[in-house]
Amino acid sequence: MSKFCQECGKEQISQNAEICPNCGVRIKKNPEKSSGIAAISSFVFAGLGQVYNGDFGRGFLILVGTVIGSMFYFIPGLIVWAYGIYDAYTTAKRMNAREIPYQETNALHMILFVVLWFVGIVVFFILAAIVAAFVFGMSGSTYY
Repeated sequence: MSKFCQECGKEQISQNAEICPNCGVRIKKNPEKSSGIAAISSFVFAGLGQVYNGDFGRGFLILVGTVIGSMFYFIPGLIVWAYGIYDAYTTAKRMNAREIPYQETNALHMILFVVLWFVGIVVFFILAAIVAAFVFGMSGSTYY
């Protein structure tokens, strides 16, 4: 796979070049993302792999899609969760191949996302308890 200069956009002669022979700009070498960590993160916490890849908004959408899909039907939530794992894995691979721009991993965003994930679970169970109370008639009425 060819490598392109981020400044002038021309193809590099060598994959290991540190300076562009066309424009003379030093080519920034970004650390590689681990596609395994991205996939495992999304497996454990839906959307966390996207946050690891530097896209908090996309991770939040995967989380919301998984929760909403799971609330109404199990299969749509499972599909969104599986897509999130696949997306995190392929995005990390594409960043490493320089097909898409590299985004830094923000540890604070990852911690905040996990906290948000647990808060979402608590809210989900509270809402489920309220709905169950009304659906199954446990709201204080008695039948004789």
